[in-house]
Amino acid sequence: AVDMADRVGFCTGTIKDISRFGICIEDIPRKLHLENGLFQVVISGKGHNFKLKVEEKWETKDGLTTIVGAFIDNAPWGWTEMVMQNEPKNDDVWGSH
Repeated sequence: AVDMADRVGFCTGTIKDISRFGICIEDIPRKLHLENGLFQVVISGKGHNFKLKVEEKWETKDGLTTIVGAFIDNAPWGWTEMVMQNEPKNDDVWGSH
C-alpha cells in the first residue's frame, strides 16, 4: 500500500510498479487534487519508509478507482539503492539470447 497526500487530504492506493525514477499506483479511490502537478506519497515496507514528492505524468480510470503514473521528484539515494537491489539480476530483462 501507498499513502498519498494532496491539496484536499489523504487516501491510500496500491503500488503496481516502481522504478528508480517513477511509480505506478492503482486502486486510488478518488481523483487526486494536485498542487502544481505534485502530490506526496509515503511508501513503507521491508523495513523502509520513503516519503516522496511525485509529479503525475498520466492518469486513467479503472472502474470506480484511478491508476496514476508519476515521476519521483529528486528521488533520495535510499530509494534508488533499494530499487537497484531489487532489480532483476540478469542484464537481459527481455529474455532474448
